Amino acid sequence: MEPKERTKKDLEKLDSIIRIFRDEGLGEKYPEILEYAENYGADAKHFYESGDYFSSFGAANYAYGYIDAILLIEGKKDNHVL
Repeated sequence: MEPKERTKKDLEKLDSIIRIFRDEGLGEKYPEILEYAENYGADAKHFYESGDYFSSFGAANYAYGYIDAILLIEGKKDNHVL
């Protein structure tokens, strides 16, 4: 898979997991985590649009890690395999 295609897929995955985080009500319980994830997501999109797929990939996965960890801690990870 080409870097641009791979990064685009990761950005879509991040958008999806942030929606799940909100839908599960976890954004209210962990507003700082949501803010971090959204900020890293915005950075990832900026890097993607600039053609810096390596940095975009890294920022998206860092954001994903925040959300994924909370889903795991809350016992909701198995409900949403992404």
